[in-house]
Amino acid sequence: MTLSYSKTINYLYSLQRHGIKLGLENIRRLMTALAEPHRRFRSVQIAGTNGKGSTAAMIAAVLEAAGYRTGLYTSPHLIDFTERIRVNGGPIPPDEAARLTERLRAAVADLPLTFFEFTTAMAFQYFADSGVDFVVAEAGMGGRYDATNILTPLVSVITNIDFDHQAYLGDTLEMIATEKAGIIKPGIPVVTAADRPEALNVIRDVSRERNAPLYRVGAEVRVAGVSPQRFRYEGIQRSFADLNCALLGRHQLLNAACALPALELLGRQEADIGEASIRRGLKTVRWEGRLEIVSPADSGPTVILDGAHNPAGARTLRVFLEESRPSRPGRLILVLGILRDKDIDGILAELVPLADEMVVTRPQHERASTTEDLKRRLERYPARVTVREPVSEAVRYARSAAGTEDRICVTGSLYTIGEARSYLKGSAQPSTLRG
Repeated sequence: MTLSYSKTINYLYSLQRHGIKLGLENIRRLMTALAEPHRRFRSVQIAGTNGKGSTAAMIAAVLEAAGYRTGLYTSPHLIDFTERIRVNGGPIPPDEAARLTERLRAAVADLPLTFFEFTTAMAFQYFADSGVDFVVAEAGMGGRYDATNILTPLVSVITNIDFDHQAYLGDTLEMIATEKAGIIKPGIPVVTAADRPEALNVIRDVSRERNAPLYRVGAEVRVAGVSPQRFRYEGIQRSFADLNCALLGRHQLLNAACALPALELLGRQEADIGEASIRRGLKTVRWEGRLEIVSPADSGPTVILDGAHNPAGARTLRVFLEESRPSRPGRLILVLGILRDKDIDGILAELVPLADEMVVTRPQHERASTTEDLKRRLERYPARVTVREPVSEAVRYARSAAGTEDRICVTGSLYTIGEARSYLKGSAQPSTLRG
């Protein structure tokens, strides 16, 4: 008898007791038990510190626009687990998630799988069962020992390298780059937007060792922005003028500069991707919770949702907030909820100087920083600080305190964004299972 979806979610949540284990032995055993579903589709694998999800969403949107049945695997989810596993934009049906959970449990009942290993296997089995043409897979953390690294993709993408997850990946850019560069396979072309010399040198060396052609944004590939969302692309062999990307923020130019050469390289091998598909895919791509503007239904203040969770992401958000400031700006109210194992002070240093008021909160996650800790760290800044829990109450308060010309920005973690988005959209509370 198949578990209900709610019991399925409870079971998946229970796998978090195994924590994070870097290595491919378990996922390989599971794939073998399932008759290797990951070999039944073509793929693109994406690693990097920031921009992985946006880049993946762009590639998937263009492949779908070109008529290909496309799987997209990303993490974490914002509201519901099924968001992680999508085919042509549609999330895995809850009953399929339940059925596959039972199938995977039966396949390797004695294997102590982590949550991410299990869900990666579920995704690949679902994609194979669904007959997809391509899968775009975002690495969860690092790359070398990430569960997605059992794939042999047609193209590998490393968006950028910056500091994050140092406890697992190392505390230097060289160490972090070594983990990310672990997705580079012999002979498989690589695209990267990494520009820090310490990181780029590692990627270059690994690519050379593995005879993997390397295409660098800013060298073999270039973009020039007419405006943050309109740009020209000079690629490996193709060039396009006046492209229009639906995703907000100047940083999306770099993500597009990773997605487009990856699509070019797919076109050389296995795909027929015309200019019309590229334009349509970029123009229609959606990626929730990343510089997402929620338009008020009651002429209230504009709410901006962005899951910036490290200093590099906060820096990108700061640039957007500065560049998009209205000609007659009102106040900026920041709603912040951050995990305690992140560089909290680095995030605050980027964003708090822009704010007129701070609302600190705590998402429903075991690693979330307490509001007391956040408030203490904010004592050095002049902005007013208000404490509200849970996230829904923090957003409600910010909206009540803001005037119609003010802006509210909710940020600090995708977990915070998921709860805020659920509240603003009137959805059910997001699952606490977000790993």
